[in-house]
Amino acid sequence: MPVKCLIPAAGKGTRMRPLTHTLPKAMLPVAGKPSIFHIIDRAAKAGVKDFVIITGYLRELMESEILAAYPNLKIEFVEQKEQLGLGHAIYMAGSKFSKDDSMLLIYGDTLFEGDIETMMKSKNPVIGVFEVEDPRRFGVIEKGEGQAITNLVEKPEKFVSNLAIPGVNYFPSSAELFAALEHIVSNNIRTKNEYQATDAFQYMLREKKTPFVWQILTAWDDAGTLEAILDTNKIILSRRGAGKMFAVAADAKISNSTLTEYASISEGAQIENSTLVNCIVDRGSVIKNCKLENSLIGRNAVLENITGTIVVGDDTQARAKA
Repeated sequence: MPVKCLIPAAGKGTRMRPLTHTLPKAMLPVAGKPSIFHIIDRAAKAGVKDFVIITGYLRELMESEILAAYPNLKIEFVEQKEQLGLGHAIYMAGSKFSKDDSMLLIYGDTLFEGDIETMMKSKNPVIGVFEVEDPRRFGVIEKGEGQAITNLVEKPEKFVSNLAIPGVNYFPSSAELFAALEHIVSNNIRTKNEYQATDAFQYMLREKKTPFVWQILTAWDDAGTLEAILDTNKIILSRRGAGKMFAVAADAKISNSTLTEYASISEGAQIENSTLVNCIVDRGSVIKNCKLENSLIGRNAVLENITGTIVVGDDTQARAKA
């Protein structure tokens, strides 16, 4: 069956302001490129050529930049006008899938490492899982024999398993998933007043007796908060190995400055007479005479004579006396 990758990325990212005042959450830079580009690149590496992306907040900006970055992929967009939950977002994409399409479903703030090539060969729906120390914070699977899943449990108070559900899933029949989503939407089945994807999965598992299996992901890097973005930036860059743990765009201008490991500098940025430690600087920003640590700088910002940790959004100017 043809495989399409569906990426829900319509969220506003309110926990990531001020950066998301002018930029969609999925477009925030991590390790040298927007976070959603990591997802597209990984799926494309696995051979996926068709993508459907759910957009909403600041969708025109996101759509134009994605299309410009990936002219050789087939990418379609669906607007989620109302934020009615992840299940609703996926449901909105139904018209983009034929009954013969399979679906690789990756949530827009899920950066990961794992064998999705093997996942896409499965005859059964696959839920990617990751081992966590404290499963009470996550949705987890309940295991049966072998790789079978018997239940999905949201933030269990009692131990069920330590296999959390990050949001990397495969459905050999997208039609089965959309039928389950149609059921929860048409019957107004909501959890916390939203249509949840996991409710559709549960319906398939319990009511339709669809056999689900699990597959271990080797890494799961969260990009859902400001703090998590810096941590994830550090983790992704550290995988490059000693001497390579930074990401500097080819046209960025660095002069008389020190960039330590885990610096991520986007296109057109200028760094002069500054020291940056574990910082992300988005495109077009200018930083002069600064000593920054654990900082996030939006697009086209200007910082001069700033010392310490700072988070500023797009087009911000911050100057201190020398």
